[in-house]
Amino acid sequence: MKPLFKCCFKKIPFALVLGLFGVVWAASGCAQNGPGKGVSQTTPLEIKPRSPEAEEIQLRAGQLPEVTLTSSIIFRILAAEISAQRSAFLPAGKTMLDLAKEVGDVRLARRALEFYLAGGNLAGALESSRLWLRLEPDDAEALSTEMTLSAASGQTSGLTTALRKQIDEARDKTAAIGQAMAVLGRVPDKRAGLAILISVLQESQARDTLPAHIAISDLARAAGDAPRALSAAKAALNVAPRSEDAAMRVFEYGLAVDAQQAFRDAQGFAAAHPKARRLRLLLATQWAERREFDLAMAELVAMAKLDPEDIDLVFMQGQVAYRAKRLPEARNLLEQYVSRQSQRLLGAPEAASDEGSGLVDAYQLLSRIAQDQGFFDDAVRLLDKIQEPAARHNARVRQAAIRAQQGRVDEALVLLDTSDPQSVEEELLTASAGAQMLREANRPLEAIKRLEAANERMPDTVEIKYELAMLYERNQRLNDTERLLREVIALDPGHAHSYNALGYSLADRNQRLPEALKLITRALEIAPNDPFIMDSMGWIKFRLGDYVAAVQYLEKAYRVRPEADIAAHLGEALWMLGQHDAAKEIWKKGLAKEADNATLQETIKRLGVRL
Repeated sequence: MKPLFKCCFKKIPFALVLGLFGVVWAASGCAQNGPGKGVSQTTPLEIKPRSPEAEEIQLRAGQLPEVTLTSSIIFRILAAEISAQRSAFLPAGKTMLDLAKEVGDVRLARRALEFYLAGGNLAGALESSRLWLRLEPDDAEALSTEMTLSAASGQTSGLTTALRKQIDEARDKTAAIGQAMAVLGRVPDKRAGLAILISVLQESQARDTLPAHIAISDLARAAGDAPRALSAAKAALNVAPRSEDAAMRVFEYGLAVDAQQAFRDAQGFAAAHPKARRLRLLLATQWAERREFDLAMAELVAMAKLDPEDIDLVFMQGQVAYRAKRLPEARNLLEQYVSRQSQRLLGAPEAASDEGSGLVDAYQLLSRIAQDQGFFDDAVRLLDKIQEPAARHNARVRQAAIRAQQGRVDEALVLLDTSDPQSVEEELLTASAGAQMLREANRPLEAIKRLEAANERMPDTVEIKYELAMLYERNQRLNDTERLLREVIALDPGHAHSYNALGYSLADRNQRLPEALKLITRALEIAPNDPFIMDSMGWIKFRLGDYVAAVQYLEKAYRVRPEADIAAHLGEALWMLGQHDAAKEIWKKGLAKEADNATLQETIKRLGVRL
């Protein structure tokens, strides 16, 4: 792996040594430092005649070192660089940081910082940044880096004073407040970060400015304090009554406090400032989200009258019409958009990238409309019009899905097999789509064969392994299921569904129940609100004979996801507690939702229940 940060010791013998190991140090971030502030290309490490390796170098803060390049120093730098190229970033960072402390050279401290960040070691990165700041106490970048890393580490002591000083001394107050936001956004406790920002700005010269109020508003939103976010947004609008940024926040953040008032506020601003395009688009979007399609359409039509050349508004009208299930209207609007956009592309080919992507979206939606209307050949034909390289593969997969929907699965598979994926992601999509089509066509053995081939091509792909494991499970290849799920866990220790699937498989077979409990417990730790994992926990509790705990988990799962499988489990747990009427009621609801569910049918039959 190439070094992340390059900095060059300019004397030829040293650079030559480094170059032999593929390490080139450039002056990135150093060339702007003047005398007494840091080391640059004009202030290289001084190569002196060899002296004893035990020589100590002591510097005042900010003083440039003149380093004797002993064999030990050269060896340690090379060792760190080689470790980094092998992705051993943590030992590389430690070696470089220790050397930076001994030598007092800021370049080494910065290099250590890069290594630690690459290795995800926040503590080491923070220590490196503090050394950098000690060596260059007047460097704004060093100060900002140290504050950011301190905030990310939850070490906020002294942050208020430092940020206030930074803002008050800055010529560009807006930029300084933005930097403060970037720092405080790293604080793990968002409410603590908000409190620091409020304290900083209350005593600051910039306290009653638009950027200050917007910063408080945004951080309050991130902290989950909707009333504070709204009040700060209103303060921002009061300071700058024409600010669209402030008005958008009053609207967006106000939706969480008083939605009706938020809409009134937004409509009032739009009436006073009809060219406030971003606010009006947000307003139309929110109407559509609330299924107030006529209001959303009216807003977009009014905007289009004001600016007839804004053809994106035509596309948005088509989207709203589609969501409102007004398919002929949606098709007409999208065809208008395609015609006008195609003409624009002919006249301005330099805009082809952005506007071409707009055409891709339009053709995709037109194809979906045709599919919804049952015009499958038209749907496929419209996708043929997509020529953007980045979208072409997805279009081919969509064509295959349409043919599969028609029952023309073999034709769909040919489309997939000739789709020419250009990335791992596209190859993954191709394999998954093909397997899904075969599963739905009740051709599981072919689906397995297709995923097995994909797994051989992409042996480290979690998604393929998990899908294949689930297919193995459905086909009673339980040893293969367990093997693949363990491979997934090894590749991705945070893959909750693999722990869950393996634990549930054991619990359902009433095998190795203590191990099953550990697996499902781990899954629930990773995803505590997942209803399927809660169902699994309920089922393992049932298998262990703890029917009370089983009902507790299963009821919670059923409230979130009232599906037939969960109904089967919950009903059986209630039945074992003697709550037969409650069990029957749950089963009836499950049958009403999915009458032919195999798990539910087997449960009722096994218990001899008549509903």
